[in-house]
Amino acid sequence: MTTETHGTETDGAETERTADAFVGRIFEASTGMLDVMSVYLGDQLGLYRALHGGGRATAGELAAWGRIDQRYAREWLEQQAATGILEVDDVAAPAEERRYRLPDAYVEPLLDLDSPFSIAPLARTVVACAKVMPKLMEAYRTGGGVAWSDYGPDMIEAQGDFNRPWLVGSFGTELLPAIAGIDERLVADPPARVADVACGVGWAAIAIGRAYPKVRVDGFDPDRSSIDLARRNAHDAGLSDRVTFKTSDVANAEAGQYDLAVIIEALHDMTQPVSVLASVRRMLRPDGVALVADEKTEDAFTAPASTTERLAYGFSIFTCLPAAMTVRPTAATGTVLRADVVRRLGTEAGFQSVERLDEPELDMLRFYRMTP
Repeated sequence: MTTETHGTETDGAETERTADAFVGRIFEASTGMLDVMSVYLGDQLGLYRALHGGGRATAGELAAWGRIDQRYAREWLEQQAATGILEVDDVAAPAEERRYRLPDAYVEPLLDLDSPFSIAPLARTVVACAKVMPKLMEAYRTGGGVAWSDYGPDMIEAQGDFNRPWLVGSFGTELLPAIAGIDERLVADPPARVADVACGVGWAAIAIGRAYPKVRVDGFDPDRSSIDLARRNAHDAGLSDRVTFKTSDVANAEAGQYDLAVIIEALHDMTQPVSVLASVRRMLRPDGVALVADEKTEDAFTAPASTTERLAYGFSIFTCLPAAMTVRPTAATGTVLRADVVRRLGTEAGFQSVERLDEPELDMLRFYRMTP
């Protein structure tokens, strides 16, 4: 019997191409998937927050704090301890007397949506994908699609929360100032106008509004539920007077009125990206800039691929491509949007310059600067 090995990009380890190794990989991944769903339960039922606020808790105490059934509370606590997420004081104590706690190191990843360690939103997106599996299989058979609305609030809210840490943490204060020509215009007079295209729940617009107190930001998105959340977020941030949102695409937006347009991790989702980019170019002043952030893909297809590339392909087959297939005609781009494709899309939309920016750098996204 022969075995084939192939190096991976992520850690340099070799992966054995054997039945035993493959079974082990899928078994481990399945256990991980169950962990992800257990985190979803703890997040959405407020159990992690209850543990953090109350300290060490028995199953009965957690059931009371979280308003859930005590038997379910006990089983979830035991599973969380067994998988190494929660700590238990005395494993030998009777089941109803054991006390569990959330380790301090896990508070930010599970509870702080502004933290760069925030990970609970990823669990929400994975569960949202699982919810539409019957519709997804039908789409694969027929060539149809699965609408964003079918994924429910989990996908819409979690997508915004996944990008929220870097947007509210550094987009306006570190990243935009590092890109030539943008910071200078946003601090100058007359006050600049900014368009946040496919704005989702509004975190990019809010970050710009916070960092640049003179600018006015208009967010555009066709999804009403996203716009409702964006308006609420802007209100909570005290920016509703300068940061506004419209349930609309950009085809009918004012021409030649914007100094900057941003598209944050949305270009690959668009059914007609060239048309949208052409509208963005029309919205900009002659000296305006379009800034696109999208997936940090490899320059060419590779297999096996890095963990980041695998994650992008995973979301592509479960979410981004099916959503793009709901409308015809469609570019059907998928999540894995490579740099040469971005250049082609921008050029076809009429931009004179499409520049890939390797600095400033994000872990999972790459910036592109386009000028009319």
